[in-house]
Amino acid sequence: MGFMDRLMGKPAAKAAASQSAARGGPRSHSHPSTQSAANSPQSVRKELVRVAVRDTLHHNGIPADWIRVEPLTMAAPNREPGVHVRLVVLHWDARLMLHAISLQENLTKRIMVLDPLCERWLMGVSWQFELKHDPGLPPLPHPGSWTAPPPKVEEPVAPTVDAASVDQGADVISGPTRIGKSSSDARRQLERMLGERDADFQKSDHGGFERTQPMKF
Repeated sequence: MGFMDRLMGKPAAKAAASQSAARGGPRSHSHPSTQSAANSPQSVRKELVRVAVRDTLHHNGIPADWIRVEPLTMAAPNREPGVHVRLVVLHWDARLMLHAISLQENLTKRIMVLDPLCERWLMGVSWQFELKHDPGLPPLPHPGSWTAPPPKVEEPVAPTVDAASVDQGADVISGPTRIGKSSSDARRQLERMLGERDADFQKSDHGGFERTQPMKF
């Protein structure tokens, strides 16, 4: 027997009939209207939807008490009555709304696996909120914020690296370096030395050079 036969209770009916015949007692007959309502196509389809929702929540790790399913009979023009699936959210979790479309698609695929002809009677899926506790969500934003362009996110600026610090970290010998004096101190010292040299040159009679004398033999 297939899944639809199990939902309609055919194996159970046959087992009850065989047990009644073995006992030799009178067979119990259910009320025709009750039996037909329980085995009607709509009842079977609603039970299939419940099974599909339970399997989908379990497969995705979502607690079963977070969402309640309500299969509803719906009629449409020029079409036989079908089933509309209403998912009632009982527990608030922001991830449910973030992945609601994916969850709905998974549920639809599961229903199609159980009944490949579900397109004939599946009338859609809707969501409803009946939260058990107040989640304390913020109020609606300003009306103009829905159509306003999103704020620009400034890209972080990479810190500039000094070339001198990079050179100091490299294993390169750049020559003799005097430590302890800044460039301004070295410049003043050089200017002082040149000034003293010029002063000595001006003090000498011959501009710092003596006359050439004949060499004595």
